[in-house]
Amino acid sequence: MRQHRPSCLFWLRSPNRQDRDGIHITASLELLLLFIITNMLIVDTISDSNKFGQTWNHSFNWALSNIKRKAILARLPIISSLIPRSYISYVGKGLPVNGLLLHGGGPMHVGGTIEDKYCQNPLKLEPDDPDFIEKTSGGLKMIGDGKFETYYPNKIIGNFASVNRVLTNISSDFIAASLDRLIFPAKNHKQKIDAYLTAARECDNLDGKVILEQTATFAFRSAKNPKEWYEPTTDTIHGIMFFEWGIRGQKFKGAILGGTGKYAGASGEFYRERLLAPNFAGAETFRITFPDLPKPDYWP
Repeated sequence: MRQHRPSCLFWLRSPNRQDRDGIHITASLELLLLFIITNMLIVDTISDSNKFGQTWNHSFNWALSNIKRKAILARLPIISSLIPRSYISYVGKGLPVNGLLLHGGGPMHVGGTIEDKYCQNPLKLEPDDPDFIEKTSGGLKMIGDGKFETYYPNKIIGNFASVNRVLTNISSDFIAASLDRLIFPAKNHKQKIDAYLTAARECDNLDGKVILEQTATFAFRSAKNPKEWYEPTTDTIHGIMFFEWGIRGQKFKGAILGGTGKYAGASGEFYRERLLAPNFAGAETFRITFPDLPKPDYWP
């Protein structure tokens, strides 16, 4: 005769349990929490870089042409040696970003994959820490100058793509600091960290200010062809949310707008927790929870 296995809730409420000292109750609660977590769709995502869109206004187009000229000058040995970096920097220049669209994207991992040791607050670390870059990588391993790859290639379950619509000018110095990092070459390890810290400080100044509207699509790998995670894809989730800048720890709520494949007709809310922004690659690492949706077919 098959023996019935009590549920987590039954175990929690069973009068026969010896819970006088609270040990069994604590174990029951932990098991119940584990049961709930493992039955939710949670993904860890990393933006691999800021990918700029094509919706420039006239002022921003003009600023970009100046950036290109400065980038050329910054790469001339005699100029880069004689002129201080601050003279060609865009930080503090108030770039006209209102109405700008920024494209982003990167790999999705199984929820809980990205370790805290890679998402430490850069403003609380010593700049001369020999592991500074690793601790602020956000889960990306630097393999070359400006090139990164994920620490967890075997945990990738798909990718996401997003469009971020800038609603205010609050982010101008942050975007300028990011541009400085990407365009002006750092001469040494210290300059790389200093440039990153400039972006991190600007990001910290924006903590709690709504500046973007983000629309994102989360596309999952096929269980039949798990290595084919780019296109085409069938199972996707589409969502929208307001986006606030800050270093880490912020939690936001978004709305699911639908989906395709096994997520067709999906609705409800999702929750986003920032693990680190900006990561050393200059973008963001975060965790998304879809409370009422099943896991995708491919889940290593």
